[in-house]
Amino acid sequence: MKIVLPDKINISDKYKMRIKELGAVIFEDVPDSDKLKNRIKNSEIITANYVDITPDVIDAAPHLKYIIVPAVGYDWVNTEYAAKKGITTLNCPTFNSQAVAEYAISLLMAVNRNVVVGSDQLRKGVWNPQLLVGRELSSKKLGLIGYGNVGKRIEKIALSLGMIVEYVNSQSNPNELDTLVMSSDFIIICAPLNERTYNLLDERRLGMLSPDVVLVNVGRGAIINQKAFIKVLKEGRIRGAGLDVFDGEPLHGKPNDELILIANLPNVIATSHIAYNTDEINDKQGAEILLNLQACLSGRPINVVRWAEAN
Repeated sequence: MKIVLPDKINISDKYKMRIKELGAVIFEDVPDSDKLKNRIKNSEIITANYVDITPDVIDAAPHLKYIIVPAVGYDWVNTEYAAKKGITTLNCPTFNSQAVAEYAISLLMAVNRNVVVGSDQLRKGVWNPQLLVGRELSSKKLGLIGYGNVGKRIEKIALSLGMIVEYVNSQSNPNELDTLVMSSDFIIICAPLNERTYNLLDERRLGMLSPDVVLVNVGRGAIINQKAFIKVLKEGRIRGAGLDVFDGEPLHGKPNDELILIANLPNVIATSHIAYNTDEINDKQGAEILLNLQACLSGRPINVVRWAEAN
């Protein structure tokens, strides 16, 4: 089968070599739509890292059988249209779980203990430690929205800190989510974005948050109603937020004005979707992509997020 990795993927040279041994063509840049279509026009397996896989892109690859997303989330791929065209979509669900879990706890701690504010004040010559009051984590309730690979690792870290952990997942009902939102001292969103989780924290649920809550999002930005959340943050209705993902974030390039506005709010620590990014990740990601490719070549795909529909 013809394999094309049509855009930049930061995997180690070791795994690039092993993937090339399968006959893959690997590109090292982020193409525009026309270049992307040309690169994949004869392919049967592709990856999609920094490129949107829209219906017109899919139509440009009439032989395509598999799309492998080298990430946990896959919202930049139109999986529904792909399935109708006989294409199965896979993701890479485990390679970054430890990195994202550690980062989520780091954001939570940084917001809770005023790390960035304190650092900024000292750079400006201000010394007011008595005004930067945090809270100890032990015996506090952490509510997890999402309980997959990342959520379970976050739970393990949080329990080691003496926290009480509760969670909701895809099997939970709306009342359970409402209870979690109202009763948690800290909330970490680590769920995928799909039809059920889009704007899951809407204006109503954001209004349920405790005024002392710290909310961290390492899932997907659109799980929160971003415009309603900006209002909550501007009005100081919660203690603060640690955000690594945003609604409308670019796959690459410059952030929009709304993202910059959020990043400049004094009760927010905002970063550019870096929770996954560690020294170890290039090998881990390469290994998981390779396993997915081998599974597709054998006709027994793994990590399937949407199966091809029968034609």
